[in-house]
Amino acid sequence: MNRKYTPKALLLFLCSVLLAGILTGFKWMSDQNDEKITIVMFGDSITKGGDWATLLGRSDVKNSGFPGFTTSHLVWLLKENVIDLSPRVCFLEGGINDIGVGIPLDRTKSNYRSLINGLLEHQITPVVQSILYEQDNPESKVQVDSLNSYLKAYCQNKNVYYLDINGKLSSSKGLNAQYTTDGTHINQDAYEIWATEVRNLLKSIL
Repeated sequence: MNRKYTPKALLLFLCSVLLAGILTGFKWMSDQNDEKITIVMFGDSITKGGDWATLLGRSDVKNSGFPGFTTSHLVWLLKENVIDLSPRVCFLEGGINDIGVGIPLDRTKSNYRSLINGLLEHQITPVVQSILYEQDNPESKVQVDSLNSYLKAYCQNKNVYYLDINGKLSSSKGLNAQYTTDGTHINQDAYEIWATEVRNLLKSIL
């Protein structure tokens, strides 16, 4: 006998599926295909723009980049997008959006402390990456220099890895034109250089 489902019954079924998804975070849809995450790349659109699995040549990498987000957003997202995945290493990148929207530097510094300490508390190795310069933006560069100087010193004090990407992609004036698409975001050549630095550092961590 063929069953006939009324529109009301179908609607109730779909609603129950949706409710189950909401209650479980839809994790049941992807758990079967998930593999252990060893590395999380956590940051803003500059992180998001990299195909990190390909760039690093490994499948245990999670790209948790969020376009337009500030370091305050990253603090809010840390647990769900990094800690709950239990990776061994988390590469942190962010801060240029903070500068763009006028967030005080002290707030950005505080956010980084929260991110670093939150990772350390869960036995996840943090790697703080330098905030990238923008191209031909001297006002922004002054603030980036201030933040990076602070982050480098803080990492040294906490015995945390600090990776200087600006040294590879920028000059004394800021981000090199050959590596940017719009003055802020970077192109594939830049990602390749960045990934080389990440791979080299991973040899010391993993």
